[in-house]
Amino acid sequence: MEQFTIEELPIPEALDGAGGADFVEMTRVRNEIEAASVGNFDLAMTPEELLPEYHSRYEPKRVFVARIDGRIVGRSVHELQSGTDVRSAWLHAEVLPDYRRRGIGTALYRRVLEIALADKRSVLQGFAHHTDAPGERIPSPTGFGSVPVHDPATQFLLANGYALAQVDRMSRLPLPVDPPEPELPAGYDLEQWIGPTPTHRLGDLAVLQQRMSTDPPLGEVDYQPEEWDEERVRDLDKRRAAEGRHWMTSAVRHIDTDTLVGFTELVCAHDPAMPVFNHNTLVLHEHRGHRLGMLVKAANLRLLAKTAPGHPAIYTWNAEENRHMLDVNEALGFVPVGYEGSWKKVL
Repeated sequence: MEQFTIEELPIPEALDGAGGADFVEMTRVRNEIEAASVGNFDLAMTPEELLPEYHSRYEPKRVFVARIDGRIVGRSVHELQSGTDVRSAWLHAEVLPDYRRRGIGTALYRRVLEIALADKRSVLQGFAHHTDAPGERIPSPTGFGSVPVHDPATQFLLANGYALAQVDRMSRLPLPVDPPEPELPAGYDLEQWIGPTPTHRLGDLAVLQQRMSTDPPLGEVDYQPEEWDEERVRDLDKRRAAEGRHWMTSAVRHIDTDTLVGFTELVCAHDPAMPVFNHNTLVLHEHRGHRLGMLVKAANLRLLAKTAPGHPAIYTWNAEENRHMLDVNEALGFVPVGYEGSWKKVL
């Protein structure tokens, strides 16, 4: 059996500097492993798009890679959620299909596990795309969704003592579409922008981003309320600008208070052959019941068609128990194409 080594991958400041070539190779391996799970390279990211994610001081990451004869064949990631009462660490280990069942995944997992144990984390969490393997399934504890027992990711997580905490649906919307023209109810209007958040809306976006950590269904995932302020929104905008992708936001303003009470985000590469991704979507619960979620998503689809046409599809993820948002997506034309499980181990 070929011998492998495990080493930490220093995060480079830039791809053309020290460590840049290794980060590029790690990104390629990430994309190949993900494509093996979902069946295509639609979710692939370029190194330029991925690198800013690893420069967040709010959600710090450490990466380890496995090598055989100098070539990267797997990776593991240790990530922390921001907040003051965070008990958990997110651990992720994955290996190229041709190199599995050699102990590489276990060795990679143990390296990030050591960090979590040294930090005295009491909850370990992870996630995985699951293939639609036949046979027995594990139901989500929420009562919505399931994952196949005989999927390789399921087997690895069960072997390491994890239990399923939630199932997310991955949905796809073929483009182009002709969404309904938004007709906002009395008392609300629409604001849209591309790129960084307008200065006078930084505070509103901080509130909306913070509520993304508390308002959507979380199942049994151990996710603590995040801390957001204007500086963190600026930091997010700065990293998004460094990705070189096209970010667009549509938001609903409550006229009486002049505050944003709902928003949705789309991001796409400049290459029109690649799909678009729907990131956060939220309407504050105080303002639900007015179809604002449907209206703001339809508005962003129109903004996409106007400013970045030609992409083949949009992908989005929602908890299987989030029936309201699934209803919105299905009405817009999204169809399920895959599932992702969140997993948890309490120490």
